[in-house]
Amino acid sequence: ALERALARIVERHEALRTRFEDVEGEPEQRIEAAVGFALRRVDLSALPMQSRETALEAQMREEAQSRFDLSRGPLIRGRLLRLEAEEHVLLVTQHHIVSDGWSLGVLVEELRALYAAFAQGLDDPLPPLPVQYADYALWQRGWLSGARWEAQSRYWREQLRGAPELLA
Repeated sequence: ALERALARIVERHEALRTRFEDVEGEPEQRIEAAVGFALRRVDLSALPMQSRETALEAQMREEAQSRFDLSRGPLIRGRLLRLEAEEHVLLVTQHHIVSDGWSLGVLVEELRALYAAFAQGLDDPLPPLPVQYADYALWQRGWLSGARWEAQSRYWREQLRGAPELLA
């Protein structure tokens, strides 16, 4: 039910199926077909309790430090850590280019609803999405052009005057 719910979320949101190719020095997005969700499973339950906590922290650190390949994707991945028969930790890692703090809340709410439904043998309870992020981005790009773009650009150049050119 969990893997099916995660796969449905990736199927539902094009941004989570997007990768970025370098085309003549410029990034171009490519939206891939939905192919499920590869949930890596790690069983830590045979370890002694103290070792299990250390192994859990190591798994979390490894996951957080693993890089994404923007040109190959996927830019979301998951790891399910089994601590005991009825205790698991789910790690879901997304590249910031396809998610942000607001979209994380959407993911959590959709995962909750889908998992609850699928665990009971029910169908997907979520309504179809009226637009995808790419649709919104195109609308915003069209809206933010001409004089509006110039005004916004001037405003932010002024706000950021004196800021460091590069951040460590």
